[in-house]
Amino acid sequence: MNRTSIIRPIQIILFLLFPVFAGAQSTAAGFPIHKEDGSVTFVLHSPESRHVRLYCDCDLRNNRYNIKRDNLKSVRMSADSSGFFTYTTPPLAPEVYTYRFQSRGRKLVDPHNADSIRVSNGKRSVFVVPGSDLLDLCIADTLSGNTEQCEFWDSSCGKARRILLYLPPEYDSTGQTYPVLYLLHGIDGNEMAWRDRGRVIQMVDNLIRQGKAEPMIVVMPDANPHGLVGQDENVSLLQNLLQYASWFHQDFERIFPQMDSFLSARYTISSDMKLRAVAGMSAGAAQSATLANLYKDNFKYVGLFSPVLHRKQLSVGSNIVYWIGTGKADIFHPQSKRFVRKLQRQQVPYLYFESSGGHVWRIWRLYLSEFLQFIFKDVEKNSVICGDNDQQAKELRP
Repeated sequence: MNRTSIIRPIQIILFLLFPVFAGAQSTAAGFPIHKEDGSVTFVLHSPESRHVRLYCDCDLRNNRYNIKRDNLKSVRMSADSSGFFTYTTPPLAPEVYTYRFQSRGRKLVDPHNADSIRVSNGKRSVFVVPGSDLLDLCIADTLSGNTEQCEFWDSSCGKARRILLYLPPEYDSTGQTYPVLYLLHGIDGNEMAWRDRGRVIQMVDNLIRQGKAEPMIVVMPDANPHGLVGQDENVSLLQNLLQYASWFHQDFERIFPQMDSFLSARYTISSDMKLRAVAGMSAGAAQSATLANLYKDNFKYVGLFSPVLHRKQLSVGSNIVYWIGTGKADIFHPQSKRFVRKLQRQQVPYLYFESSGGHVWRIWRLYLSEFLQFIFKDVEKNSVICGDNDQQAKELRP
């Protein structure tokens, strides 16, 4: 390699990193490069490639942002003679975004970004554009609490269910029992879904640190009946959808008491109903509602985010408080409204949070942040209003 071939890539890297030194904000890994106007520059060094495409669930060409779906959009990246491919987006709204590259028929995560997650049957890199109170909760340089992983043998399915837990600050030193939130994923997820896409670890840690949420243990089990997601990287969303009916067999719901006992023997989880909550999004919300039905004295708070619900899942005759959030563009919005009307008729305490958006993670993070600040507090003081994204509060509790 001659001297010119060495200097040229160094010059390109310094040029690309100039916005960082000039005051732009970057991710911890340095890529992609965030600029002060909210735009983001993606960089991939792939000298063996003739063409590289960028796939991202963000605006790539100043198109209107799709609030209904987290669809990937693509654009061809620009190349130079040294094999560097780049693309700069227009200014982006504050949000958690995912992206990947495609070169020579292969899907690639960003080799310079350590933050990557599994989505459906592939992996994507992640970056956060800050600039709102909600997105600030999704960023944490250091954590005050800790995370742990364990496994529970599910005899009904003949598999080990993986469980991810968040433990609050000073958990090991206090010796006290803590409130617990069981947080369930959707049909295309596993125990890592809320950590990776929901940013729950950073969110709950920041809210506890700010005094806006009670110190709590968050339990995120792999609640997929057949364990398709996460067991095999090649399992697609379609394969999970074909198994959708199995969610109604309630295999996970039936073994829940054994899982709860298993965890209670190992962690200082409160058995007081007032200090116990369950929540989930989409199919996980349906599982949450079913758990509230089957074990009426187990949970005080039930959070249903974009729930897939039917009338038989309403738990009555107990002290349960429902927190329901749904987007106006969500396909399941009519079901949520019908469920709320039944809550009204049965005089069951509830909060209904209606927002813009569809069946997407950006509103599930919003709902989770609200739910975390609601649970384990004085219900009579906290369950009086709900609001939409325009902050127009209204009374909806009977």
